[in-house]
Amino acid sequence: MPRISVIVPAYNAKDTILAALRSTLTQTRPVDEVVVVDDGSQDGTAELVEREMPEVKVVRQANAGPSAARNTAAEAAQGDWLAFLDADDLWLPQKLEAQLAALEHQPEIGMCSSDWVRHEVKAPPVPPLAELPQRHITFGDIVRLNRFQTSTVLVRKDLWRAVGGFRTAIDGTEDWDFWMRVARLTDDLHLAWPLVVYRDEGTSYSKNSRRVYDAMHRMLAELGPPDGPIPRGEFRRLIAWHDVRFAYAFWRQGRKGDMQAALQHGRTIASNALLADVAAREFLPYLWRRSRRPFGR
Repeated sequence: MPRISVIVPAYNAKDTILAALRSTLTQTRPVDEVVVVDDGSQDGTAELVEREMPEVKVVRQANAGPSAARNTAAEAAQGDWLAFLDADDLWLPQKLEAQLAALEHQPEIGMCSSDWVRHEVKAPPVPPLAELPQRHITFGDIVRLNRFQTSTVLVRKDLWRAVGGFRTAIDGTEDWDFWMRVARLTDDLHLAWPLVVYRDEGTSYSKNSRRVYDAMHRMLAELGPPDGPIPRGEFRRLIAWHDVRFAYAFWRQGRKGDMQAALQHGRTIASNALLADVAAREFLPYLWRRSRRPFGR
């Protein structure tokens, strides 16, 4: 039976972390260990966990961000699989059992994710595990969108080590970058049912959209010509896709300067004609599908 280590980065999370940890300790498939890395908290998070949940391993470090904390926890973990959980999220009780049951029939797969709901949306009852809808998510899928909420992901530790963990230098897209590098080695097995409750608390590590946009292009630059795995024509279309979708996001936020910068970047790498084609053929259909997504996620 594979050993499961839960990886929990925590920064000033005393108001949410106990509920998050309880959701790991009440799984229908028990976890083997829970590792919390206190990332320089100033609110007594580590002391609270040590006092209330002595069965949880607590590691302290100076503040370095959630991805550095995940790496520290993964290094300390003894399990074969790493199950990520942010300190303000919750797992539904069947989360790990469902993922391991699905993986049992596809042993070549090294990463598994699920859908999720926001905390204000009631999660639907989990159907019998054999009836959970599932699909494979590939590198080609992930390079177009960050497909995962971190607290849904289960990944083999040897793959975490093979890709070098989370790259903290890519500030803003470290998780997306990690999924892409793992996906070059294995598909993700995605369970299309919400098994995680996402709670965006005020103490969480919020991501400014312009910071994400800039980090994304630094990350994507490594994938294009001359040395990356994506051919030039596909790469130009990929950049156009991302510039169109971020221009739309900036427009919705009322950030006209950032919107114009994204479109100008797209014109520089691609062309006006390609931007228009991507917007019509890919982005508008994507918005329609997104408006019809279930579970309020």
